[in-house]
Amino acid sequence: METQERTPTVATRLYERELPGGGYVAIEVERRSAGDRDAPVTRLCVERRHARDRRSGHEPPIIAQLDGDEWSSSFTTIFQIARDNAAIARGLLDWQAGRRAHAD
Repeated sequence: METQERTPTVATRLYERELPGGGYVAIEVERRSAGDRDAPVTRLCVERRHARDRRSGHEPPIIAQLDGDEWSSSFTTIFQIARDNAAIARGLLDWQAGRRAHAD
């Protein structure tokens, strides 16, 4: 059986701001290594904790993810969500609903 090598990725944080009541929202662009044809991915994650420390192995919720980098319309879309506290709250509610649906 042939095994496929995973292409190394590098995530760059391009935007971060604190949220009212604690935590922060961040935009990261993940790029594959040079030569890979996969498009970069822009994602919006939300850290709800007041402290910057996360439990080992636990990633912050990703409430939006689109193909493209900081030069694409995807970044503009995600940036608009990141600046809107109500949109972030809706994204977290959707994320939680998705986790509940997978648990059932």
